[in-house]
Formats: sequence, structure tokens, C-alpha cells
Amino acid sequence: MQNRKPKNSPFRGLDIQRHSFLSDKDCRLIHEGSCQLLEEVGIGVTHAGAVKLFEKEGATKQNGRMFIPRKIVERSIQQTEKNIVLKALDSTNNLEIEGKNSRVHYGTGGQALYVLDYKDGAFEKKAAVTQDLIDIVRICENLENVDFITRPVEPNVQDEDMDLTKTRIFLENTSKHINLANLIQIEKLPEIISMVQNKELISFIACVLVSPLSMAESTTEKFIRFIQEDIPVAISSCPQAGTTAPLSEVGELMQVNAEVLSALTLANLVRPGAKILYRGIPITSNLHTNVSPRWCQPDSIRRIAIVSDMTHFYGIPCCGTAGVSDEKEPNPQAIAEKTLSWIFETASGAQFINSALGMLEQVLTVCPEQYIIDAMVIGRIKQLFLKSPDYNLRDIARTGVEEALSMFGVQMDSAMKEEVSSRINFIFSGQEEYSADHVQAQADLIKKAIISGKSSNVFLKTSRSGLRRGWLYSGKRFEGRLELEDLHLFKTEILDSYGN
Repeated sequence: MQNRKPKNSPFRGLDIQRHSFLSDKDCRLIHEGSCQLLEEVGIGVTHAGAVKLFEKEGATKQNGRMFIPRKIVERSIQQTEKNIVLKALDSTNNLEIEGKNSRVHYGTGGQALYVLDYKDGAFEKKAAVTQDLIDIVRICENLENVDFITRPVEPNVQDEDMDLTKTRIFLENTSKHINLANLIQIEKLPEIISMVQNKELISFIACVLVSPLSMAESTTEKFIRFIQEDIPVAISSCPQAGTTAPLSEVGELMQVNAEVLSALTLANLVRPGAKILYRGIPITSNLHTNVSPRWCQPDSIRRIAIVSDMTHFYGIPCCGTAGVSDEKEPNPQAIAEKTLSWIFETASGAQFINSALGMLEQVLTVCPEQYIIDAMVIGRIKQLFLKSPDYNLRDIARTGVEEALSMFGVQMDSAMKEEVSSRINFIFSGQEEYSADHVQAQADLIKKAIISGKSSNVFLKTSRSGLRRGWLYSGKRFEGRLELEDLHLFKTEILDSYGN
């Protein structure tokens, strides 16, 4: 099914009525708490150029931390470019990302280390190489429900050749918008710009924040260069609740917001009107086992969707995240989790959903067949939203999971349907009160964690009450066997059509 385009619009995207999880009052509370953190706790900054820019505008530095006045932050929010056009070699693939619009786009993501090859009915894991990047880009070029492409794996070349090799592969193999994520060597940026000829064809992601509340010096330098060149860049903040952020939804959201706002402020000090996408990824940690990230569990799905409420509150373009499965290979559990993630992130109005296809084993592994599975399910999700403009989100979530599994030969029994309903109920249920007192308590906790110099210990210790209250979802697995032979044949046909 083709993407629905707004009347008289040349741009791709799915237009829907947005579902809000938070009220404007809730968003205002988070904003107030974030500004308080930046004024009273500050952000760790070591990059000399960033320090100079902040201090010139009235921020002060003490003990390595930059304390940013609220007025600077709020001025930067107002200055940030609210509408960004991301162009492609084929103009029919152009994207318009508008801060107050709920037009949603889906793309790849990652920087996975491994690729799963499907052979004789089983998956074989291997280290990713250059040909894998070429193959995945070619597959995604042929999938209608992939709107843009972010590098899924890196080519296996020397670091000095990495950035230019990656750019060349994109230019040769896709007509969709190119998101190059980060660069290995920022010195290669002029050559990349020369290669693409038109800077509007590319965008970046900058993992400039290190949680809690700090900026990485090397990434800050790259971030500043992107902004100087007037290239769109997504600011990424990805803490794990319970280890590098409070387990509390309110506390983690407030910390993520403060982190993104600090980088957004820096961007507008470099270049007023900076082209920024807000990429907050407040996932949880598996505190029951090995504190690994829980990308696609109901608690993380809810928190990531709530980020979109903050971006719409500010009117700033959103770089969302969805479909990063915790499973190690394609299976019913991965499909069910991904489907719920896509549905709720879509409903939230996240305009530029990164890492939406192909991702397994958190962000470590990708699989060619998984890209095709994901594109097929996303296409069906689009149909469900378009079928009823005044949709019932619970119904779409239940139907979406059932139909997604059925597409690949798995029929849901009563136990599986009950588990889907349980996960949906958790995503909808607010586990905490959004109040001034609770926001203040979480701000005090974050301040204590940073001042102590042992933030993980503080966050872990204070997570116990949240665990007792059920803030981490625990449910049953989805079992069954997927029918994948047709997908494998489709993948093979795509790659054979390139003749090498």
C-alpha cells in the first residue's frame, strides 16, 4: 500500500490524528524540572569551544559543569527550526518533518556488529562486512514502507576510509534520504559534502550526551561542525532507567529532556535557527537480571512514545525510535514486541522514526529477512490507522499484533491474546503521578546522583521501591514457528536483480 500524502503535498509520510499520553500541564511540569536541572545541577562540558559559547551568553562553569540559565534554554527552543525538509536523489522520496505535524516516516538505523544469514531454515550469525551494508541498502531501496535509510552496519574498512565508503555506498544504492548517523572522522565532512553535492540530501545523528547530564567532548566537536554547515542533526539521549537515570518514568523523562535541551541550546548558540531533531530514548534496564537495556518492553515503549508529547509541546521535530527487538533472531516474540512499538510510536506522532526496521538483539544484530518482515507489518499498521481516522488505539494494537503474527503463519491462542492485552494495558497505564512534588523529588535524586560521583549506585539503590510497585513489566512469551521461505526468496530476487 502506498503512503498516504496530505492533499497537495509532494512529501512522503503517514498522516494520522496524534494520541497524547501527557497533558500540556504534565509537559509543562517536565519542562520546569528540566530547566531547574540545567540551572542548578548543570551539564558536564569539557569542549573548549562549547564552554566559550555558553559563557558568552551568561552561563557559568564550576567544577567542570556548565550551569545554563532558563532564559537561554527557552530562547533556544524558540529559535530552533520547526520545519525541516530532508531531500532525496528521487524527489518523490523527499520528507518534510514539521514540529507540529503528525506525519510519520519510518527508516532504518543501528550500527549493528552482526548480521544473520538465513540458510536451510536456520539463522547463522556473522560479523558484518561491507557487502552486508550494500545488500541491506538495496533491500530497503525496494521496500515501499522504508522512507529513509540510516546506516545499519559499518563497512569493514579502515577508519580513515569509513565515512567516504559509507557515503559512496548510499549514493550508489538508494534514492531515499540518507542519514549518515555519526562520522568516524569529522575531517571528512567537506569531502562528504562534495560527494553528495547537495547538503539537503543528508542528515546526521549526534550521540553528544552521556547520561547523566554530560556532553562527550569528541562528539560535541562533530555536533558543532554539523550545525555550522546547517545540516539537520538528531540529538540523541539514551539513558537506561535504573542505571544511568532514575527508574521513575517522570525522573527519566525529565533527565532526557534536560540533556536534549542542553545540546539544543548549544546548537542555537552556534547557529540560531539550527535544524535539530529531538531524539530522546528513555529505555529501562533489566534490573531483574543483567541490567541490559529493555528496548521493546512495554515500559520502554510507553516512555519512548511519551517523548513525542514533549517534542509536540515544544513544536520541535521528533526523531523517534521503534522496533528495536530484544530478541536474537526473527520469531513471534520479536514480531509482537515490534508491532506494539511501531503502533504506539506511530500514534504518538513521532515524525522521523529511526531504527524502525531490521534490528534484533537490542542494537547488536540485523537480519535481511527481518527488514522485509518489518516493512510488511508497518504497511499493515498504516492500513489499520488509515481505515479509521478516529481510531481506537487499543483496538489497533490488539488487531495489529494478531494480524502481524498471522502474516507469517502464527495464529494467536487465548493465552497470547491475553498477553497482548496485558502489555497494552501497561503501556496505557500511568504508573506515577505527574505532580510538582514528584518532579522535585526526582530532580533532587538526579542532583544527588551526580554530586555523589557514583550515579549508577544511587539510581540502582533507589530503584527498589519502583520494582516493588511493578514499574518494569513482566509477562509471557509469544511462541510459534514463522514461515520465512517466501521472504527469503523475495530477498534473493531483490539482490539478484542487481547482477552481482
